[in-house]
Amino acid sequence: MVFQQFSSDGWGWAGGAGGVQGTGATYAGTGTAANEALKFNVGATVDGLNTTYGAGNWTVVNPVLTFASSSMKQNNSRFGVGSGTYDVYWVANDGWAQSTGTLNDKQLNAIYATTGADLLPWSGSQTLLSSQTFTSISPPTTSASYQAVTVNLPTAATFVNDLTTASATAGSNPAASLYLMGTSNSLGMIIYSGGQGQALPTLSFDVVSVPEPTLAGLAAVAGGLLVRRRRAV
Repeated sequence: MVFQQFSSDGWGWAGGAGGVQGTGATYAGTGTAANEALKFNVGATVDGLNTTYGAGNWTVVNPVLTFASSSMKQNNSRFGVGSGTYDVYWVANDGWAQSTGTLNDKQLNAIYATTGADLLPWSGSQTLLSSQTFTSISPPTTSASYQAVTVNLPTAATFVNDLTTASATAGSNPAASLYLMGTSNSLGMIIYSGGQGQALPTLSFDVVSVPEPTLAGLAAVAGGLLVRRRRAV
């Protein structure tokens, strides 16, 4: 969870939940605008797929981001609740780490950005994957009201290349990162990241074969690829 400026807990909140929210959401305390950066360690999964199918013989389709949210008022003034819109970016920068709230570690935290242009100096390279609407399932309440959020992502070339070239043992690309940017002041979307018994944010995808581009196989390639297995990280 990344904020606009440094405060007593740093540029980011490294608790058991994050949030994408604007200044107009309904808050338990003082409203604070925030975005969310997510990092998925896909390298070991990709190494396993390369061992099974061979590097270059498979690719990714139907990538999906899922996470647990809630419209329950939180006992922490950082979090807001409310419906609104947000964008999902793939970002090339995987060298970030969630701040633990000290003056010495804030430089590693993802930046707070409100436009793609603002995000680019930190991301290095990026692709807008999806623009989404989050609908709070009920007015803010003190009772539990959890919901699962599913975001279907496109197979953008930059995103797919980042996934398929990841490795936990070779090179310097063990992970894939996404950045969720709020685009409306009313948005208050909690993302649970551990400690509440809710599902962790997950990036999953289908794995399909890539046939050799021979003349005999061109018709099969044009007709579609074979789904092999679904992977979640």
